[in-house]
Amino acid sequence: MVTKKLNSLYVSAPVNALVTGILREDKTLKQVLEHGNFGLGTFNDLDGEMVLLGGVFYHLHANGTTHIADVNMKTPYACVTHFKPEVSLICNDELTFDRLKIKIDEMVLSKNLIYAIRVAGTFKSIKARSVPKQEAYRPLVDVAGDQKEFLFEDIEGTLVGFYTPDFMGSVTVPGYHLHFISNDRENGGHLLSCVSGDVEISVQYIDQLMLDLPHSVEYLTASLNNDVREDLDKAEH
Repeated sequence: MVTKKLNSLYVSAPVNALVTGILREDKTLKQVLEHGNFGLGTFNDLDGEMVLLGGVFYHLHANGTTHIADVNMKTPYACVTHFKPEVSLICNDELTFDRLKIKIDEMVLSKNLIYAIRVAGTFKSIKARSVPKQEAYRPLVDVAGDQKEFLFEDIEGTLVGFYTPDFMGSVTVPGYHLHFISNDRENGGHLLSCVSGDVEISVQYIDQLMLDLPHSVEYLTASLNNDVREDLDKAEH
């Protein structure tokens, strides 16, 4: 009997550690790459945003520019999968971020599963943000005031990310979590809002979760919150 290999999501550390302010871990991008070719996250010291697309890591800086990341860099939080879309939809309608989420909701089986999401094409506007490198141990809600926002207009690119049910919010970011990178790989950031043009929406179902638990002193001695949604929302806005 042949056992079906399940689609899996790998999380390098629980997101509640990052929210608490544990911004450094020893996990390298090379180690993360063993678990997938598609995903997102951040870098040690919360030094910008991360996109993993086509097996290549991109470092999205606080000024909205990007470059290929060295695989020896380290991350306190990354979520990746081997992306194999099972449902795709060509959409020529103008979609705001809220309408895009509704469109994806209509494509999936249940809101109680995890989904990897890729939205590729043209965008009339992308509002994104990134965070400059932090020098101190600070909770994420305090770091939010340092984030830089930028607007890209009439741009081609890809949204990369995941939908995660609320009940898993202590493990990874609940709800929709997407990062943007332009086709020329020169611009990107954490998605705040968008208006799409012609895009292809692709979704992969996630059947299995693999979570690493760090062994750093900061992690082992931290008091981790079970419900991080409120802090994440504050950091977002």
